[in-house]
Amino acid sequence: MSRPAGPMSDAGKVTPRMALVYFAFGAAEVAAGQALAGPILLRLLADLGLSESAARSLLLRMRHDGLLSSERDGRTARYRLAHAVHAAQARLERQLRGQRPAWSGSFHGVLYEVPEASRAYRDRLRRNAQLLGYAMLRPGLLIATTDRSDELRSLLPLQPTGCHLLWIQVTLEPDDSRRVAGELWDLDRLAVRYRAVVAEARERIDRARSEESDHSFAAFAAATLPLFETAASDPDLPAELLPPDWPGNDVGVAIGAALEVFGPMVGQYLADLGARG
Repeated sequence: MSRPAGPMSDAGKVTPRMALVYFAFGAAEVAAGQALAGPILLRLLADLGLSESAARSLLLRMRHDGLLSSERDGRTARYRLAHAVHAAQARLERQLRGQRPAWSGSFHGVLYEVPEASRAYRDRLRRNAQLLGYAMLRPGLLIATTDRSDELRSLLPLQPTGCHLLWIQVTLEPDDSRRVAGELWDLDRLAVRYRAVVAEARERIDRARSEESDHSFAAFAAATLPLFETAASDPDLPAELLPPDWPGNDVGVAIGAALEVFGPMVGQYLADLGARG
């Protein structure tokens, strides 16, 4: 078998700015199906470094891509994440708690053929697949370790004429499955990144414990956002496909420590904004 294709093109990626929106919803503890008021969301995104114009442009793009919806409540817009995005966040939360899926022995995938005239559809397919933990085994074939086809379908618009999607399973020998997973999701590089962001988070947390330092929402994000971003790159592999001493298991502990230090002030801030309760 040839070497896996590796990362998707930039056009198919979930951007760091999109991650800020997911972080804001998660920090505000917005449950599936619930909405976050536009002024509160814009304020949180400003705390994370986005100007109002940049934030509005980002939200418009995410609405266009089916990742976000909005409705009017009087003069206020209220935003909801797509159900599949909440499903992806729930999968990440379980992963951070050490709850990884059972390995069925097969990868699940989508084999697609999209003409150049429908490039926007192809980019949306790739971007949403990445959000859900798919990776490109080879051009035209995206795979994940569990069946996420219903979630991916829910994020896609009507299929253009001339596009073909086939939902498949790929079964390999156990050693080949581990090798493909290691190469496809670049687990060596991800492990290095995990160790770096965990070490940085621990330094920030230790400083916050020992000093009268900034416990603001922005400081909380500085300590934890790299942890969430890195964990979101983890495809939620079953334990059978991971190397020994996988450092991803340390991320949940680091986030818990950050919540102990930053949690009270951040919680009060969010409550004052009306983002909680």
